[in-house]
Amino acid sequence: MEIRKTALVLGGGGSRGAYEIGVWQALRELGIPIHIVTGSSVGAINGALIAQDAFDLSVQLWKEIETPMIFDVDIKDILSNNGIGSDKLKKLLRQYIDETAVRESSVEYGLVTAELPAMTPKFFMKEEIPKGMLVEYILASSTLFPAMKSHEINSSKYVDGGYTDNLPVGLALDHGATHVVAVDLEVPGIIRKNRLDDADYLRIIQCPWDLGNFLIFDKNNSRKIMRLGYLDTLKAYQVYDGSFFCFVRGEFDKRSMQGANMAGIIFALDPGLIYKKYIYNNHLKKAVDSHIKAIGKDLQTDSNTLKGIIQESILKAKAALNQKTITLIIARSLKEVGDTKNIFLTKPVMKLLRDEILAANYLVRESLL
Repeated sequence: MEIRKTALVLGGGGSRGAYEIGVWQALRELGIPIHIVTGSSVGAINGALIAQDAFDLSVQLWKEIETPMIFDVDIKDILSNNGIGSDKLKKLLRQYIDETAVRESSVEYGLVTAELPAMTPKFFMKEEIPKGMLVEYILASSTLFPAMKSHEINSSKYVDGGYTDNLPVGLALDHGATHVVAVDLEVPGIIRKNRLDDADYLRIIQCPWDLGNFLIFDKNNSRKIMRLGYLDTLKAYQVYDGSFFCFVRGEFDKRSMQGANMAGIIFALDPGLIYKKYIYNNHLKKAVDSHIKAIGKDLQTDSNTLKGIIQESILKAKAALNQKTITLIIARSLKEVGDTKNIFLTKPVMKLLRDEILAANYLVRESLL
């Protein structure tokens, strides 16, 4: 009987790394053991924290970290300075990474970096890293060249692992992983898709929302995206339903969920909450009413304007009013006119205003307007 070995593979992504700690939180609560953790760049940093089982410490790190704690120059000045050094990051890692705990952990730990000048991929498991040098190799994996200067170890120069394998699934498979959970932070980098295909059991966790500029570390954004990582993982394991938002299971059918998601996106509902349908609709109605109050005039005026511009150009119409107002105009039209000769249900309009029409249909069906 094959022994199950679950690997958590953590992609690079700079400040987006807070999302990975949210994923780890969910896996802990689900009781899914991690036997192997591999990472690239910030994934190598988080992977070390996971190997040493320092959950509270990792949450503390991401709730406190700000850009000046890593970069000592303004982001826009980094390239003009030919890259910055890694002294600040090294100091931070020495504060949080316990090399002894990582080495003594039952969790196998590995990272990837790229050696200059040929960008040669270099994969290291913890037992292959000389004692006392763990932080140095993590820095080698995390050096986002050319924003940061290359990191030198024993006369060899290394740069960010994302240049050669930003989602090191293959490293986990090569060390016996039978099941892989991979967190893709969706930043520029090389992903070895052939190695993804080698995995018999692979679950990739990605966020449908934009996680922010990966070079800007902001503790408020870190808290937000840590929560998203937690909820996205619970959705991936079917504890909850939803894509952009998190719903109690069974509250929505597939069709209504599409419209609910789009209405929530347009009216800027909070993706960090867990919603029952009636609660979601209450939040949505408040947002709709708030926008109607904010525009401070009868929607009929905007409706006539929109319909007039549509006759000339749908693209111009979409640019003329904001998305919330367009959605409300369509919803009111669907409510009053229905399907008969409705300008918003013609094919050209439906093609370019698909999202707004989906949202509008949901508002009408749920009597939120």
